[in-house]
Amino acid sequence: MGTQGQRERVVTTDWDTFARRLAAFLAELPSRATVILAATGNRYVQFQQFDINLSAELTGNYYLPEPISEAAAQLLRDLGWTAPALQREIENWRRTLRWPISRTGFDDLARSAARGLHEALGVGAPADLRATGWTDTHALDLSPLNARPAG
Repeated sequence: MGTQGQRERVVTTDWDTFARRLAAFLAELPSRATVILAATGNRYVQFQQFDINLSAELTGNYYLPEPISEAAAQLLRDLGWTAPALQREIENWRRTLRWPISRTGFDDLARSAARGLHEALGVGAPADLRATGWTDTHALDLSPLNARPAG
């Protein structure tokens, strides 16, 4: 808040830009494609595009060297992620969107992935992510994500 005559500025962060790029990229993802965006410490988000849905997973505590806090877990739940269910061998946080998916759906999924990576898993910046992706027949062009290739 400011005094009269001052305006608050909305600052666009690197994560905001990343989320917009990711949403546009996911909207064009072909069927049977997999994309993984990963940082050190086994922190990642994975997307899998199928004919009837788009599935996303964020690293669960089972794979992390240090578990996320309860506050971070609550944030992920608030963002629409379903918690891991180890008794059913589901070890990651997950979200699934069914086709047809609206632009708003892609935007929401991308924002929740960006916030999950940054705020819950502690990835400092999108530049810390490495990208890999493929389909059943070929590698994907990941350049729209502006992430470094894995490897």
